[in-house]
Amino acid sequence: MTDGFDPATIEARIRAYERFGIHRSGWPGDEATSEWLIEELGRLGVAASAERFTFPRVETRRARLSWGAGPRDHADGVPMYDGGFTPAGGIEGELVSGEDGDPRGKIVVLVSAAARGLAGNPATGARETFGALARAGAVGAVVPTGEGSSIRLRNAEYIERPFSLPVLQVAPDDVRDLAAAMAGGVKGVLEIDGERRQSTATNVVARIEGTGAGAAPLMVITPKSGWFTCAAERGGGIAVWLALAGRLARVAPRREAHLLASSGHELHHQGLDHWLRSRAALVRRAVFTLHLGASIGARYPEPEYGASSAAWQGVMRDAIEAEGIDLAGVTSMPPGEPGGEARNIHEAGGRYVSFLGGHRYFHMPDDTFDRAVDADAVARYARAARRVVDAALAMADEEFS
Repeated sequence: MTDGFDPATIEARIRAYERFGIHRSGWPGDEATSEWLIEELGRLGVAASAERFTFPRVETRRARLSWGAGPRDHADGVPMYDGGFTPAGGIEGELVSGEDGDPRGKIVVLVSAAARGLAGNPATGARETFGALARAGAVGAVVPTGEGSSIRLRNAEYIERPFSLPVLQVAPDDVRDLAAAMAGGVKGVLEIDGERRQSTATNVVARIEGTGAGAAPLMVITPKSGWFTCAAERGGGIAVWLALAGRLARVAPRREAHLLASSGHELHHQGLDHWLRSRAALVRRAVFTLHLGASIGARYPEPEYGASSAAWQGVMRDAIEAEGIDLAGVTSMPPGEPGGEARNIHEAGGRYVSFLGGHRYFHMPDDTFDRAVDADAVARYARAARRVVDAALAMADEEFS
């Protein structure tokens, strides 16, 4: 058995994760991932279990914009999960751009440069933008997002407090003929026939006992859910998480270690919120929570790292550099300004260290192993994370900050 930090094992694990298919929260691929992670941890000598939680699941029967009778005069897409729905059959309205001064009764197609940020994550101003359109009387909105025929989805940051406007996300190529039709004035039908209902998904949780009585614990978390197969977005973090779990099981650490692979990532971290509700005091006492976020070791990367203190930021920087990763290409986030799931840890009063970032195929169906993952890069980040964990295990409680 390898130690899990080698590229071959990392590749095998990410490919296994990818084979489960779509990883949206509570979908079959997400549930199969939980079962697989429990089995993998068991092989490493770590007893793990699935912890079920409830979340608002979006069920969609149809999500389409139609604007004519031609074979290309429609586009199927994916609704914003924290947006509204239409009646079955849809809502008709004139199709206008976001610059239209009077959107009342119209379907607004947000194609301007300013609107493209509404597909980002987090989508700064999304609630305000769509709320303003609804108040102005718009009946719906369409956001072309992604590259060519490949869509890029936005996370549902407001899933617990959804906005009322129905919003459809579509691939740019699917509406490339729409601009000409809009120039001549055209009506369309927006249909987002669906509903939001309570469902369940699973987190994977485990605890490795520590040998030092009273020592502050160590938390290691990574999300496991996402919009598509998520090979680079989630696969790198999962591979590093498994490698660290195996190491912690082998070394009998002084600090007890708590492991979480959470669902609900794309729905404003629903699974992590559930986990935190019963462990907030533990998180506050921990030496830190290591957040293994998005796109670790991706090709075409936009890597970042951050920590709750300048001291841990320095430990991370040294670990990254020691593994031959060019720091010039890695963004150092300001201490105490977290991203991803580290935000939840920070808000709960815990310390964090965080590896995360984006990549070219982020939140797109193109995020496959062969297209988007660099197993050698994942291995380097895995060893850097190991260095950070080793520093936490060796440090006296009174030394960390």
